Amino acid sequence: MSFNGSGTFQINTAGQPVVAGTVITATAFNALTADLATGLSTCVTKDGQTTVTANIPMGGNKLTGLAAGTAAADSARLSQVQGGVVSLLGVTGIDTIAASANPVLTSYATGQMFWFVAAGTNTGATTLNIDALGAKNITRGTAALAAGDIINGAIVLVVYDGTQFQLLSITRSIQTSSTIASASTTNIGAANAEYLAVSGTTTITAFDTVTAGIYRVLKFDGILTLTYNATSLILPGGASITTAAGDTAGFVSLGSGNWRCEWYQRFSGSPVGVVAIANGGTGSTTASAARSALAVPGLADVNSFTAGNRGAVSVLTDAATITADFAVANNFSLTIGGARTLANPSNQTAGQSGAIVITQDGTGGRTLAYGTNWKFAGGTVPVLTTTAGAVDVLLYYVESASRITAAMLNDVK
Repeated sequence: MSFNGSGTFQINTAGQPVVAGTVITATAFNALTADLATGLSTCVTKDGQTTVTANIPMGGNKLTGLAAGTAAADSARLSQVQGGVVSLLGVTGIDTIAASANPVLTSYATGQMFWFVAAGTNTGATTLNIDALGAKNITRGTAALAAGDIINGAIVLVVYDGTQFQLLSITRSIQTSSTIASASTTNIGAANAEYLAVSGTTTITAFDTVTAGIYRVLKFDGILTLTYNATSLILPGGASITTAAGDTAGFVSLGSGNWRCEWYQRFSGSPVGVVAIANGGTGSTTASAARSALAVPGLADVNSFTAGNRGAVSVLTDAATITADFAVANNFSLTIGGARTLANPSNQTAGQSGAIVITQDGTGGRTLAYGTNWKFAGGTVPVLTTTAGAVDVLLYYVESASRITAAMLNDVK
């Protein structure tokens, strides 16, 4: 029987117990030795010969003396677990932070990761001391923290690089109401916000020195000059920019006091600089210069056309009173189905000319009266051809907002 399933070893009872002075039968002895062999084969051997086939409940006891795990499936020592991400307790301080680990940390090691809930918002360079092992700087890369890099109540994640704790989490607050005054060197990197309104009119020649990768969005409240520099203040178009109220721009730090403008949007919607024709632009900053550069004639220019120019013919809706919209087209068509009045058109502007083709319906005999703005030779109103399907053409020229000179071509076939 060997083990009973609960960890108790049971001797085979056949021929047991043996009596002194009697012969032990082969059957009883063999059963006993077979049980012993089975029991011993079920035990875990210290030299690693046995493969464990089920979970082993430890009953609250420890495994001690473990070697350090080297493969993903190996058991980990406590020191290795502490080398992973550890939650820190008892966190106190804002710029000088003290914390404790559980279990207690015995030494710092490269690659250790820790997280904690910040006890306050830092005001500048910050250190972390775990279990009194010594205060180490918390940095972004190699740069000291700026005010607001750690926010009260935020979860902070750091990794020890062998010298300092590098901040991995992004906890800086994003404020939309922060304002910074323009200066020759404007400290946008140190500002506790990623969106800044820039006030004042002082020319800006540089921004402050912060860690590479820090990003700022600026909105300019007025007119000032951003002075282009090919290294320290890289701007679109490779030239200085004069801002206007409402303009916005995005800047990224390249480190060492160098910044690059990633984009610039004028409040007016106009381009920041001249876009070359080869790049899809006009190569100009004004409409007249653009037309000249692109060889596009303007409406006020004297033009010679080498191809036909035409507009669409707008179909008028037949009704008792018909009002053409002269802003829609110059030429119109109308199939007339009764006694109608061609009213004064809307959007009547001097200089417009065109034609209205009037067709009798299948019945014919239709007539057309005119609004007061329509003027004819001798003051005589023309009469339509009344034959069914007949076509008349009314030619017109707009003299003013109150006069339209017109003439009728009757029975056009």
